[in-house]
Amino acid sequence: MILKKIFSFFLIFNLTFVSTAKAATTTATTFVDSFDFSAQEGSPTGLTFSSDGTKMFVTGVDNRSVFAYTLTTAFDVSTASNVNSFDVADEDIRPWGLAFNNDGTKMFVVGFVNQDVNEYTLTTDFDVSTAVFVDGFDVSGQDTQPVGLAFNNNGTKMFVLGGKGVDINEYTLTTGFDVSTASFVDSFDVSGQDTQPQGLAFNTDGTKMFHAGLDESKAYEYTLTTGFDVSTASLVGSFDVSAQDEQPRDLAFNNDGTKMFVIGSSGDDVYEYNLSCAFKVTSSSKCDAPSKIKEVRGLINAQIETAKNFADKSSGSALKRLSQLRSKSKDDVTTQNFDINFSNPALAQLTNLAPNLAVANLNPLHYIVPENWASWMDVSASLGKIGDTSLSSAQYITALGISLGADKKNNDNNKVLGVALRLGHTDVDVGTYGSSVDTNAISFSYYGSNTIDEDKFIDHVIGASHLRSDIVRRNSGDTNKQKGDRRGNQIFGSLKFGREFEINDTNIIPTGRMDSSYTILNDYTESGHEAIKYGVQYIGSLMASLGLKIDRDDNLEKSILKSRVNLEYGKDFASNSKVVARYITGSSTVDTYQAYTKDRDILKGGLGFDLTHEQGLTVSIDYERKQILNSGHINTFSLAASFLSKKETEFSLGLNGNMTSNFKISKTLGIFDLGFNLENDFSNQENHNANLSISSQF
Repeated sequence: MILKKIFSFFLIFNLTFVSTAKAATTTATTFVDSFDFSAQEGSPTGLTFSSDGTKMFVTGVDNRSVFAYTLTTAFDVSTASNVNSFDVADEDIRPWGLAFNNDGTKMFVVGFVNQDVNEYTLTTDFDVSTAVFVDGFDVSGQDTQPVGLAFNNNGTKMFVLGGKGVDINEYTLTTGFDVSTASFVDSFDVSGQDTQPQGLAFNTDGTKMFHAGLDESKAYEYTLTTGFDVSTASLVGSFDVSAQDEQPRDLAFNNDGTKMFVIGSSGDDVYEYNLSCAFKVTSSSKCDAPSKIKEVRGLINAQIETAKNFADKSSGSALKRLSQLRSKSKDDVTTQNFDINFSNPALAQLTNLAPNLAVANLNPLHYIVPENWASWMDVSASLGKIGDTSLSSAQYITALGISLGADKKNNDNNKVLGVALRLGHTDVDVGTYGSSVDTNAISFSYYGSNTIDEDKFIDHVIGASHLRSDIVRRNSGDTNKQKGDRRGNQIFGSLKFGREFEINDTNIIPTGRMDSSYTILNDYTESGHEAIKYGVQYIGSLMASLGLKIDRDDNLEKSILKSRVNLEYGKDFASNSKVVARYITGSSTVDTYQAYTKDRDILKGGLGFDLTHEQGLTVSIDYERKQILNSGHINTFSLAASFLSKKETEFSLGLNGNMTSNFKISKTLGIFDLGFNLENDFSNQENHNANLSISSQF
């Protein structure tokens, strides 16, 4: 009957249905600041940044050079300062357009006069002073006035903006970032927007394309249904930059598209803009659905992993305790009592008013643990990184937890029953821009073990948790933070069965295990700019695993040292979670997507040691590595200790009317009595006495 009730816990499934609606809201582009480079160049034509935004590069036709600037704050032009330059006049006297490969070991400059793209190698990444000319590629067959340049991510496609044909020409490169291998593919006409196009840029996946225009003093935005295929481009809209400069010559973006930079020849400045939504420049553009934003995905995944991991640790600490109890040959016998007394009559009345407070203990469970029940404590710390994908930002996990438990072993039928309380704190840093999930959690669980026969067992854990998270979302270039407070409740359970094989002093224990958890996270709404409202989220998880534990006992003089190795393979085969979200301003369209997929393979490996003193105190140290295949890993370190309530350690604290105190500890170890007495005179900080005594009665 009991097993049926336990098994019924694992039949919890969360049936989810996924829609494809897209949430969107209108965008805003805001001017922030500018940087004057007129001391270096009076006729700018090209602009780009290093991959980390700590360097900026400007080219122009007055000095026929590429000028390099360092930025003390990445992608903040107000922090720029000129460091060096590189003369390109030997290749072309009118450089017009500029780009680098990903790691800065190659530089490319468009030559307006010779109608080519010139390639340089740099011996030091993004250091133009180390540039050496390699080769050039003639583009005159497509356009005789090239004025813009861009590449796709791996350099297998090159794009050249033509001022004569007023179009964007696409080339394929058989060797990435090697212009000598380029061949023309197709072109896209932009004359309908501006007859003097300037500069060229794409977003990271090539589904957005941008160029500037002198006729209208605007930046133009296009969507591409196929990334980096200009034949699939269509106009979205334009953004007027004439308030800053009437002659925009080039434009660029930071990595996540929350900043746009425009270089202008009227004021010889670089202008910086904030974009409320990534790579959305025009008012006609719409913000990406929440599920398309890497930071949002990363935060959602962090909340899911935190909930699942807390359930796993809550069950795991109880199961580890049961494993230790099976391996012990005698009961724990270490406890503490605490007594407070005052010689001052006025202070002594306090103890008379509250006689129950005269008993305290270093172990918090002493108040409620009956005699002959063992109490234990397990402390763990976890570090890990998971979830770095093209859709989701990485999650860097730091988790601390402490479990307090009490149990009683019935030697007549080899049954164990116990309860445990776990407190946990998890910090997850998401991405690199300051997003985070900070969670406090508490769980209460009931656990037990039944021995089927001498060497077979079934362990079970059932519990409930409460979680509270502080969530911060932040994108690069966005000084605003979107914040939220989310709470949730959870039930969880584990069922573990195994058999022990003893060979000499070594135990070999194959096990099977099922773990399930079901979490409900409340809805919450972010505060801040472009805030998102998230609906109630249900997280279901069901996992099966097979494991092998090998341990060995070594007898020491006064204790037993047990060393062990654990190996486990698990399949997360029935896990799911649906996310419902929408922007709180703009469109009310709801975005619903499946945030968590099943069928994950998980490997666990660990080693540990138990040191059990003959008087009963047990201290355990463990290390475990959890490897989530194709996702990441978590390392966990834990320290545990267990005690049994036998009333054999006594503590007393005394405060006297003459401002002196005494603290006494009495401990029975076999036939010996240990005593420690500390006296302190508060009126004289130099008057302290400490005494240690050992005695035995015959």
